[in-house]
This record gives sequence, structure tokens and C-alpha cells, in this order.
Amino acid sequence: MPQSYAEQFEVMRGKYFAPLCRALQLSQPTAQIEGAYAVVSAAAGTVRVFFESERGLCGFGVGEVAAHAAMCDLESLAERFPRVRLTPEGHQRLGLDEQAAFIEAHWQDLQVMFSPEHIRETKAWRQAAVADHIKKLTRDT
Repeated sequence: MPQSYAEQFEVMRGKYFAPLCRALQLSQPTAQIEGAYAVVSAAAGTVRVFFESERGLCGFGVGEVAAHAAMCDLESLAERFPRVRLTPEGHQRLGLDEQAAFIEAHWQDLQVMFSPEHIRETKAWRQAAVADHIKKLTRDT
């Protein structure tokens, strides 16, 4: 019998999110599971880590410690750092294990990015990245 989206999410949550929470001692958990959409989060320091699933497609995101939603997905954030690897089209695609490892490896950098002293700069970067992405999409049409 096929698993429901909620059951699939719980499996992925246990495999990827729970170990990261233990490794980084994340607390203040939140969860929202509704039909084919689910998101859980936990925080430490200045960063909240999100693990989302929509119709079985899962990914990590990060945001400010008090945020109710991720500021950006992990693959977008990873573009600010040296690339793990690129596809032939020049994009970086990270598996869930790589996303979790990225968060763990760059945890101190993320703490700085989302700190009160640097959050304005981080938000400005994110707004510019979104604007650039929209510009690319509209230029290609």
C-alpha cells in the first residue's frame, strides 16, 4: 500500500531533519502538517532551520530565529558559498543529505548572517537574488 504524503514526510523528517536537530542542538520546534504540505522547524542562536515537503518534494530552508517561514531555500543560500558541484547548465543541486551537511558545515556563518548586526545585509542579498531570478525568467520569455 502506498504511503501518504504525511507518512513519507515523517520518514524523511526522521532521516534528515531529526539528526540535524540533534547535531546542532536545535530546539523551539514547530510543525504544520496539512494534507500534501508539511513543514517543521527548530532553532538555535539566530537561525531557524525549516524542513518542508510539498507533495513529497522535500527541502531545507533557513530564516531568522523568530520567523514563521524560511527566508530562503537551502539551494539559493548555498549560492553565496563555494559550490559543492554544478549541473551542466551551471546550477547547483543538492540532495537532502548534502543540504543537511551544508547547514552543519556552515552553521557559524549562518549565525553571523542572521545576527542582528548582519540581518539587514542578508535581507538585501535575498531581495537582490529574487529580483535577479525574476529578471532572468522574464528575459527568457
